[in-house]
Amino acid sequence: MKRTIISLTACLIFSLAAFSQEFQLPGESAPGGVRVLCVGNSFTYVNGTDTMLREIASSQGLDIQVGKYLAGGYTFGRHLENKDSRAAVDFGGYDYAFLQDQSSNPARYSRDRDKTVLEDLKTLKKNVLTSSPGCKVFLERTWSYSGFEAGGLGTKDNLERHLVKGVRKMARKSHVKVSPIGDAFTAAEAIRPDVRLLGPDEHHQSLEGAYLKACVNYLIITRKPFHGKPADCGVDPDVAAFLRSVAEKTVLGK
Repeated sequence: MKRTIISLTACLIFSLAAFSQEFQLPGESAPGGVRVLCVGNSFTYVNGTDTMLREIASSQGLDIQVGKYLAGGYTFGRHLENKDSRAAVDFGGYDYAFLQDQSSNPARYSRDRDKTVLEDLKTLKKNVLTSSPGCKVFLERTWSYSGFEAGGLGTKDNLERHLVKGVRKMARKSHVKVSPIGDAFTAAEAIRPDVRLLGPDEHHQSLEGAYLKACVNYLIITRKPFHGKPADCGVDPDVAAFLRSVAEKTVLGK
């Protein structure tokens, strides 16, 4: 009974966190630093993946300044309508942009062929490049999950299949690149199922999942393997080292 209460409490905390909002404009970059735009929702802000990205980069000698608008459950369409999200995009001067749609939207695009999903991505990308010419834009391929009825797709496997197909097609048609976060999750879970990448709601990222996502995006920016003593960001050092190795293999093929 006690364990059930603890589990329910943890799920409630995750659910409340999923409806937060975070708005931030980037600070002045240090010489050689980069500016990163993050547009997304709880699959970015739960456990602070953007903060981890900065911490990891700093430990590797790279200054990253982040501009962001993150709001629970937001689709790209809702971001286009939100003044704070538009302000974060319009601030400009970004070198990289990581765009994260509502978690199952790309899967529904694959299954239902909803053209609105693709058109919203195209418009958001256009807005990013208008304010940040030369910015490298990435569509995040997030992870599949069983919670919340697999985002309306029924099963985790079905969600995974449509996520892969939907993101690939969206990226190709909008001429953006893919951040293969979901591929890293799948690889890590296959090797070490004891490392829990999802929280108690079986939906949002755990601390370890957030760290893996941050590692993937860091490697996309630098295209170089980790060196020295990378930040663990509160993750068990042995687990963090494992997750970094998975991220390197996923992004760099090493």
